[in-house]
Amino acid sequence: MKYQTKFKFTDYRVKNLKPQNKVKTFSDSQLGNLKLTVTPSGTKTFYVRVKVNSQSLNQKLGSAEKITVDDARSRAINFINLQTDRKLKNQTGLTINDIFKLYKENELSARKTVAGRTHALEISYRTHLKPRVGNTPIEEITRKEARKLFFELENLGYSVHNRCLTAIKSAFSYVIEFEDELNIGFNPFLGIKKMTEVQRNRYLTKEEAKKLLEALDCESNQDVADIYRVALFTGARLSNVKMMKWHEIDFSSCQWLIPATNTKTSKTYQIPLHSYVLNLLNRRKQLNLHSPYVFASDRSKYGYITGGDPIWKSAIKRAGLYHENPNIRPRPHDLRRTFATWQIQSGADISVVSKALCHTSLKHTMIYAHTNVEQVRSSIDEAFSFL
Repeated sequence: MKYQTKFKFTDYRVKNLKPQNKVKTFSDSQLGNLKLTVTPSGTKTFYVRVKVNSQSLNQKLGSAEKITVDDARSRAINFINLQTDRKLKNQTGLTINDIFKLYKENELSARKTVAGRTHALEISYRTHLKPRVGNTPIEEITRKEARKLFFELENLGYSVHNRCLTAIKSAFSYVIEFEDELNIGFNPFLGIKKMTEVQRNRYLTKEEAKKLLEALDCESNQDVADIYRVALFTGARLSNVKMMKWHEIDFSSCQWLIPATNTKTSKTYQIPLHSYVLNLLNRRKQLNLHSPYVFASDRSKYGYITGGDPIWKSAIKRAGLYHENPNIRPRPHDLRRTFATWQIQSGADISVVSKALCHTSLKHTMIYAHTNVEQVRSSIDEAFSFL
């Protein structure tokens, strides 16, 4: 005889169910969450099955020999109501977007950015996290779901992965710490670790630098080309070069005075200027653009040129320096590394190079220091010269 797996439970029908050679589960047609299991030995047990936050819960209600069907239904309904109450109590109605918005308005907005630009963490969230999980209720983001999300982001590289992780971790940490009335005590992203970053040591050889300068001469936008030229000869950060103002240049002492408001360490720096840069600045000054900025732009809301990546890409391609591997092809910041490396290779003291880079600690300068390969070659030749 083939049993129905779903029927209206009654004491009579439950009592007369015959065991089979394997465990059999039946559902009550009157209350679908109520289940009855019958083992091969004839043991009959009532269970209630409910789903909470996409997870199934099975709660034992009692033996069919000790409780009636009405008791089982009553216990099942009480359990379901209890889980519903807990779920409603735990639901904040907040989405991931709401969490990040609170963090942005009350924490991130107070952090200094160059010229008031959008913070990098906000850009990372908006670009990569918002489309994926922005509208998701926070109760649905389990640690497993959080881990799955960042497994996917690993495909975009360590930079995207790590910045997104910092953004979402920081947002939850802020809300847990300071938004007491929300009563949020769980950060599902807390246990996720950052990817190991690739230590970048790319700098230009003198031959590569010559090719790059020749390529920049052929670019259509010479204003942007000048920015990269100045960056190479000063070792200054690209943002500082773009924000350079005429009153910061002292032509008599051949120095550039970068104000504290524009530096990462909030300190004023003096950078000696190479004759190449002085000639470039004198040429630009003759353009008489009536702007306080050396690299002025009418199209920029900041008053100076922003961007420039297309020119850089075009120039390194023209110079034969482009590579599909981003860790091999030169980036604009590598001009700063080149500036430091060349000085160290020429025998300059690391403390002098540190001052030229406007670093507050020598350990920061050491990142840009690279041993001259020719010095190593010479050392090896000398060591084996007796042979």
